[in-house]
Amino acid sequence: MRRDVANYVRACILCQQYKPTNQKPAGLMKPVIVSEPWHTVGIDITGPFTKTRRGNSFILVVVDYFTKWVELFPLQSIKAATIAQVFLDEVICRFGFPIRVISDNGVQFLSKVFTQLCDLLGIHHQRTPLYHPQSNLSERVNRTLKPLLASLAHNDSKSWDLKLSQIAFALRTAPSESTENTPAFLMFGRHPRQPLDLLLSPPPVTDQLPSSHELSTYRKRLLEELLPAYKIARELLDISHETQTRNYNIHRRPLEFELGDLVWVASLSGIAMGKWRGGKMQPRREGPYKIMTKLSSVTYELEHTISHRRLSPIHIERLTPYYSFTATNVVNDQ
Repeated sequence: MRRDVANYVRACILCQQYKPTNQKPAGLMKPVIVSEPWHTVGIDITGPFTKTRRGNSFILVVVDYFTKWVELFPLQSIKAATIAQVFLDEVICRFGFPIRVISDNGVQFLSKVFTQLCDLLGIHHQRTPLYHPQSNLSERVNRTLKPLLASLAHNDSKSWDLKLSQIAFALRTAPSESTENTPAFLMFGRHPRQPLDLLLSPPPVTDQLPSSHELSTYRKRLLEELLPAYKIARELLDISHETQTRNYNIHRRPLEFELGDLVWVASLSGIAMGKWRGGKMQPRREGPYKIMTKLSSVTYELEHTISHRRLSPIHIERLTPYYSFTATNVVNDQ
């Protein structure tokens, strides 16, 4: 009897939709593992900013997950064809084909032209979960980029696009906490000369071309410096991932769903997750939805059981189990 009463109360539809939860958010961290430069890149569009004299209002941000090398491209248009063309001409044709590109769910990245580009070149396109942008490294670059942009262009807001090269240089020559090296060194095996370097030790000037022996020696030295640097960077990235994962998972609880499970989705007009801000009288959750595809242990594709509306990809932190009156046991009880 007690179990039946508990199941009956738990299956109350209104309670499931409106009642807050005191549990930790679901979903453990799944870090993006990379082992070499330009294996995985993040891509994002930021803006609009004040339109410049050259007609630019947006910035395309591309970042390599291994070296943390950043590319910044001013854009007049953010049409899908423009994004795909810049990505092909300025990234792929300079650095080669990445194995994986991570983006948000912007219409430009969901477009047929961008999808076909990735398919044609054998690039795996991974989309971050809806309303979960922290999964993309380029989103973190944006948080650093915007204050730098504002400080450099504060006297002339219509010239910020002329400052992007300076900002990119600053980001590329700043040591990364996770690799303890600069993106520039991990890319080229040397540190770009900066004004202070020229003052302390001016480079010798010569009109002679390097000999084949000098080129061979430079190549050997480059390999001797870069290969250990890559090894150390991989080890430090692993340590950084372990630390971030451990700290993140302290405030998380393990939870997974299987195909066919029924779930509620945190409503964007409610406050089911504590961060979905909206009207106090609005339901915290919508549904029920059915798990149609398990994209990973923390991301899913869903379909509404009545309207058949599809949502994808959805992070597990927005999902809670759906309890049914007819269930003899607690559905999805974990």
